[in-house]
Amino acid sequence: MKQYFGTDGIRGIPNKTLNKDLVSKIFSSVEKELSPVSVAVILDTRSSSLELLGWICNGLSENVQVVNYGVLPSGSMPILLKKFEHDLGVIISASHNPSEYNGIKLINDVGSKLTDEVEINIENNLQTISLPEKTSISKSSTEGYDAYLEYLESLIDFDLSSFNILFDTANGSSYKIIEDLFQSTKSKFKIIANAPDGQNINSNCGATHLDNLVSNLGKNQIGAAFDGDADRLILVDENRSSCNGDVIILLIAKYLEAINKLNNNIVVSTVMSNFGFKKAAEKNNYHNIETSVGDKYVAAAMSEHNASLGGEQSGHIIISDELPVGDGLVSLIYSLKALAFFNTSLSEFKDSNITEYPQKLINLELDTLPSDEKIKELNVIADNLYNEVGLDGRYLIRKSGTEPILRVLVEAQSEEELSNFSEELIINIKNHLFT
Repeated sequence: MKQYFGTDGIRGIPNKTLNKDLVSKIFSSVEKELSPVSVAVILDTRSSSLELLGWICNGLSENVQVVNYGVLPSGSMPILLKKFEHDLGVIISASHNPSEYNGIKLINDVGSKLTDEVEINIENNLQTISLPEKTSISKSSTEGYDAYLEYLESLIDFDLSSFNILFDTANGSSYKIIEDLFQSTKSKFKIIANAPDGQNINSNCGATHLDNLVSNLGKNQIGAAFDGDADRLILVDENRSSCNGDVIILLIAKYLEAINKLNNNIVVSTVMSNFGFKKAAEKNNYHNIETSVGDKYVAAAMSEHNASLGGEQSGHIIISDELPVGDGLVSLIYSLKALAFFNTSLSEFKDSNITEYPQKLINLELDTLPSDEKIKELNVIADNLYNEVGLDGRYLIRKSGTEPILRVLVEAQSEEELSNFSEELIINIKNHLFT
């Protein structure tokens, strides 16, 4: 059982829940476990990021070279590792979390997130690890920015002149590179939330706060919102309707299928994908493989099944022919490429290809989380109700990974069916738990 590593690295509030001693010891343990010689570091725009870099260097010995490539989207890391021959990547970011948080993601030499086994080994060393007497000192470089921009430019091999795009960069790591990338194209574009001050990352903007993008959207514009480290993308169509990761995955899947690059017709998603997405995948004869929540689990399933596409409803999308991790900018380029290929608008594609089922998420606060055995019992109760009423939809019961909350998700074809089933299910769950 991991104590510090979550589904997406380590996160906390610097100098409170995340401190110098812990971070330094983690990186001393990283050096012991992985023996890196050369480490690439990228940051998002939080004011605490450089402080964390200092803590990281404090845990690494003078034998480890640390290169700080500055503010860059997290998807750039595999490019940097390959081009500059680093054997470990470190992303200092708390992704979509508020600015007071920060975090660390570790990327191995082939550009993928560490396995659970490696993370457990790193944590197991912490009780006995010692900090080095002589520590590493980082050096700064702009070469990574240039290399990543060149890579993105190489993907734009189609005409962008028909697109009118409004970008919301969440005052995060994509704020500068998106302008440098698109100013060389023939597309019309504007950018909002692109003035980071160290404190405003994800603040009422970006992929988790779409109201900012929707309210600024002009006529016949589509919107594209990233999160703090730009590994996720959410689109908004010309009718101001949100197009989440499910819609984007389907769009890219149809494009890859059309150019014979959708390996084995497999699409990987998580248990959080909408039932409407699952029905759309079935309609297109895609083999939909489901994983637990977390893009690292999506990546692992893609590797196991030799899949070329996978992702999450939240907007993390992996296109394995390009990168082994999610990158919101790559997802954006492929989305635009697909729309250009099919000569369709985003709203037309969504209306024609996917009908999202209404959903309801109920969070039940508990004193303690139910055991795995109790969760199995609740699923039997839910399954019996599902079969009894013949629900056109699905349910999902899962424990929160961070707090004593039971999450119950229900999706149904109609609002009435959704309301009736979810109310009856919650009554049955409470009766089983509390009586």
